[in-house]
Amino acid sequence: MTRPSGPSAFLTLLLLTAMVAVAPSPVSAQADTVATMGDTVSMAPLPPSTSSDRGGLEAFVIGGSLAPLARLSSDPGSFATQVSSAPMVGGTAGWWLPNGFGAGVQVLYAPASLNIIPTAFQGPIPTDLGDARYLAATAEVRYRLLLHGPAGVLAPYVALGAGVRHLNFDPIASLDVQDTTDPVATIAGGAEARLYGPVSMRLELRDYVSRFTATANSPTRTQHDIAITFGLGILP
Repeated sequence: MTRPSGPSAFLTLLLLTAMVAVAPSPVSAQADTVATMGDTVSMAPLPPSTSSDRGGLEAFVIGGSLAPLARLSSDPGSFATQVSSAPMVGGTAGWWLPNGFGAGVQVLYAPASLNIIPTAFQGPIPTDLGDARYLAATAEVRYRLLLHGPAGVLAPYVALGAGVRHLNFDPIASLDVQDTTDPVATIAGGAEARLYGPVSMRLELRDYVSRFTATANSPTRTQHDIAITFGLGILP
């Protein structure tokens, strides 16, 4: 067997050294694979945040229907009366915390009328008792469910609060009912849904509970005023 000459041996050794240097080692290849996997995981897109994940200010213009459920008066010496159902308008604003709790205020106005309820009264009964302007203002605490994923666009909530309710009657009804401002408690449930960006809608069912005395001859009654409202506004 012929031994390679000096230049040939040197070139052969240089070629082998270059091949070893270029070839990746098993340890480095494994490390590169792990690094690549780590980069892939870290670059995966995160789920989009929803309105339930963020706190901040909300404000809505609301409208709907107000339906008082109790009689205002039932004096045996007179006829019974009740505030009619009526369309209503108002507004609400609040502040949400990221944990789902919040606080807010709400004001509504309904241009209702005073209805006469048939009774056993035999005397003359007027055909029109005029208007019964209804105004309520409340402050409340709120809580909404923290939903995620596709359901995160919807935010169900409940509210509990208190305030005042004012009834203003036309003078024609002054013998049977009188203007009054009474404390009121309120409980509500509804849902808010994001439409586009901060623009959102809401649907709510609310009960205003108060104690009302129509005249000196009338008993004090518990009055339930049910409001069903739809709103359009902004969410944080």
